[in-house]
Amino acid sequence: MAYRAVLWMVASYLLGSIPFGLVVSRLVFRQDVRRLGSGNIGATNILRNFGVRPFIAVTMLDMGKGIAAVAVGRAMGLGPALSLLAGLFSIIGHNWSLYLRFKGGKGIATSGGVIIAAYPWQVTLAVVGTFLVMVLVTRIMSVGSLSAALAFPASTAAVLHGSLDRFWPHLVVSCLASAFAIYKHRDNLRRLLAGEEPRIRMRRRAEEGERA
Repeated sequence: MAYRAVLWMVASYLLGSIPFGLVVSRLVFRQDVRRLGSGNIGATNILRNFGVRPFIAVTMLDMGKGIAAVAVGRAMGLGPALSLLAGLFSIIGHNWSLYLRFKGGKGIATSGGVIIAAYPWQVTLAVVGTFLVMVLVTRIMSVGSLSAALAFPASTAAVLHGSLDRFWPHLVVSCLASAFAIYKHRDNLRRLLAGEEPRIRMRRRAEEGERA
């Protein structure tokens, strides 16, 4: 069991490290998304530079990394806690990709995949609902992402508060994933405080200096 667990943690990290935003930009558009807009490989920069359909594709692929890490872990018989840990490793891989010299995205979609695969539906509803409402109200993607990151541990604690003796790994992972997301959004936070964070505007090429 220990050998299988370690093997799948490493595999989950490598799976999470696959930069689907970069893959899509190169294979479909023959461009390097790291040279466009904010330079980020995530779905938001894809949205701004290539439109809605590539954005949806990259979002689904990035979510799939988190779902697969948890689901395959369970299929291997690792149990809920170790399968959840595999999901966390997929988030770490996305944020600090081995293939990109430990640079990467911000982990929101991959975290969403882990939530869908491993958490009660109420947590999924709270996190996704918070993200959508904040994006619709502000039209700023980072506000939605940061709000969802904060909603993740809060909703986990609220939904599972009566069973944390069994589900404490869920709370720990939610806190870590939230901390990772906030850390990766530190530049966005600075721009938000300065009133310089751009609103969502889809186009083929990002304007000079725009940030995802």
